[in-house]
Amino acid sequence: MVKFFETLKDFASYDEEVFPCELVQGWSLSVELVIGGRGIRQRTQKDSAAVFLADFKQIKKIQCLPQAGGKALLNLDIEGARQRLSINVATVPIAENMMDLIDGYCRLENNTENSVIYRPNKDANARNSLPEIPTGDRDTSSVRHSVGSDIYCEIDERPKSVVKYGIDRKSIVLGRILGEGFFGEVYDGVYKKENGERVNVAVKTCKDCSPDVMEKFMSEAVIMKKLDHQHIVKLIGIIEENPVWIVMELYQYGELGNYLTQNQNKLTNITLVLFSLQICKALVYLAGLNMVHRDIAVRNVLVASPDCVKLGDFGLSRYIEDEEYYKASVTRLPIKWMAPESINFRRFTTASDVWMFAVCAWEIMSGGQQPFFWLENRDVINQLEQGIRLPKPENCPPALYSLMTRCWSYDPRERPTFTELVVKISDVHKMEKEQEAERERDRARSTKIFDKLSEPPPKPSRIKPVRFGNTLSIGLHIQLNEALCASSPDLASPCDYQSPVDSMNTLAVPVRSPRRRSMGEGEFLRAEPNSMEDAQRLWQRERQNMQDTLRMQKEQMMEDKKWLEKEEKLLVGNRASLTFVKPPTVSLSLPALESDVAPQATQSEAPLNNINQLPQRPASLKLNIPVKTVQKRGSTSVFYKMNLPVLLQDPMGPEDTVSPAPPEHENAPPEKPPRLTAQPAPTAELDRSDDKVYNSVMHLVKVVVQLKNDITELKTDQYISLVKSVGLALRDLICSVDDILPTLHESVRTEIEGTQKLLNNDMAELISKMRLAQQNAITSLKEECKKQMLAAAHTLAMDSKNMLDAVDQARVRANLAKPAAD
Repeated sequence: MVKFFETLKDFASYDEEVFPCELVQGWSLSVELVIGGRGIRQRTQKDSAAVFLADFKQIKKIQCLPQAGGKALLNLDIEGARQRLSINVATVPIAENMMDLIDGYCRLENNTENSVIYRPNKDANARNSLPEIPTGDRDTSSVRHSVGSDIYCEIDERPKSVVKYGIDRKSIVLGRILGEGFFGEVYDGVYKKENGERVNVAVKTCKDCSPDVMEKFMSEAVIMKKLDHQHIVKLIGIIEENPVWIVMELYQYGELGNYLTQNQNKLTNITLVLFSLQICKALVYLAGLNMVHRDIAVRNVLVASPDCVKLGDFGLSRYIEDEEYYKASVTRLPIKWMAPESINFRRFTTASDVWMFAVCAWEIMSGGQQPFFWLENRDVINQLEQGIRLPKPENCPPALYSLMTRCWSYDPRERPTFTELVVKISDVHKMEKEQEAERERDRARSTKIFDKLSEPPPKPSRIKPVRFGNTLSIGLHIQLNEALCASSPDLASPCDYQSPVDSMNTLAVPVRSPRRRSMGEGEFLRAEPNSMEDAQRLWQRERQNMQDTLRMQKEQMMEDKKWLEKEEKLLVGNRASLTFVKPPTVSLSLPALESDVAPQATQSEAPLNNINQLPQRPASLKLNIPVKTVQKRGSTSVFYKMNLPVLLQDPMGPEDTVSPAPPEHENAPPEKPPRLTAQPAPTAELDRSDDKVYNSVMHLVKVVVQLKNDITELKTDQYISLVKSVGLALRDLICSVDDILPTLHESVRTEIEGTQKLLNNDMAELISKMRLAQQNAITSLKEECKKQMLAAAHTLAMDSKNMLDAVDQARVRANLAKPAAD
């Protein structure tokens, strides 16, 4: 017999038991735990060799702790080990079997009757005795303590999620009935927190307490416990004792459907598109959790504030997990909102949620109307099979309705994803805001026209007006873009034009700063309109004239572009030189400085070159004392841009020297002067020794570049350290600017202080984008949020460069700047 078992042992390990489990050592590792006469061992694969973990003589204590989801955690205290051995087991019975088996081996090895199993709140006699017969009622006073001992206390072994959301029924006071749901009534109530704060809540009740109905009712609470999004209704708590209650946030504006009906004359398209966008963001979050909602409609959306809605009612929501779809059993479903595959085959996917979202957006744009209200449920599928879809609502933007029709594609694979929908609807929302701003401007113009008509006609002028004036005769102020005025001197008034250089080849600094110019109506009669029809006709002619002018400007810009490309080919190989000349109208004592701009930046300016990626064109430039720094958010700043003479040198000349200015009678505008607006801003070549502003800007740019390089490798919870370093660098920059600000002229302080506020806004935007990236770390919007975060950081770096340019310009004006040493 012994020989038989020895032979059998070569083919089957009958003296060992194998348990699938996970070793918890900071992370979870799936292994097979082998328990036998040779101790406790583990192996990662069935065919691999077992690795020794512990001997039974080394085990001092075993403890089993229940976990969430019916799992259990075994903790083994091993003599000589630095930390305990933690084993995660799928079920409590398996953990009990493992614990009893290890305890038996320990008793045999140590030749003792003492058990190594540790059960809290039980003395030795209780551990060796059978448990009492359960009565069905939980008695909290039945906890035993050791005689004469007060060191034991009761440990709540319920899952943490249950403890977190479990609340006392006495802390809730029910009010009126808000409505009736599928399982029972929904009440208005007040929840009193432990700190005494009172919160308005909605309480869902279940009138049928049978186990199967109770399970379906509680499924909504189980799902809501895991959701945390700004546009999803928040779960307050659960009362699991009969009658079961689910307590959620209550919003004073109620359901979105009723809100749309009551305020349909007040809500604008901007607000309606915003509601659709917020619901879509919530669905992106659910899609990232592999969840289908299955009941997306305005009746299940609550209005938290006039500009914020939240998705709720997760009674039909299900996890789709690895199968990518959920097949519904027999239950009540919203047919008129469902996709064809959901109606025909009870198949629910993220694509079917996309269909339902488009129907919900149609409800929103229709003012709360029910879809297919003219059809019965049984007739809806026939309409869908024939390709008939919901009509376009009256005030729905065409771009949004086009998205709806894409969402209603019969083939689920042709429907857009929620991530794509968020981007597209954001564009529609932005477009609606721009159109509303344009309508406001039109209304303001109309008001000016009617106000003008109500006044008595002024005395006609005997002086013939110039072609372009500052205002229109009917009070219409059409402001042209500064870029258009800069690109075409004809748009500026001829009487205000000044030559950038005088006969002495020096820059004349104007006393007053450049102003925006308004487009006049030289070809129109200057007679005041005496009727509304005349004013309207005059306005139409003015609009046509403006469009013709803009079209001519566009053609001129295209010709300039072709000419510029031709000139750039001729200028290859030349060097650009920067020359500072003392203007006669400003008391400055700067010597003339001529320096060649190297094709590659120095090492200290490398981070700035990483920000400004535009190619530089070789040209011979003569840069005088700057008049104004033009700063545009989101684009490279142009330093020394305004009123700068540009003297192009012959590309075939032997030297890169600047030709003197021609005499006055020969001083004519060049045929096609190149525009500095297309070039990046060069950093002024000044003495940077002990320049705190310059050093702070360089440090800030380096930190932004470091953020760009590290963001792809770090986890979202580590973004805070990167953004914090950017904030510290920005604080140093602002402090350095504050130190130098009192030494500058009062006229330039406003511009620098405005740039400081812009930097603070950029930092707030970066923090906002970081929080958005952290919130969408598990959704499909993860990469898009990272791009937005990098764009915000890039804007911050660009504006810091603008700050340096503004400070340098102010130093030159105040005669505080020193040229860089050769």
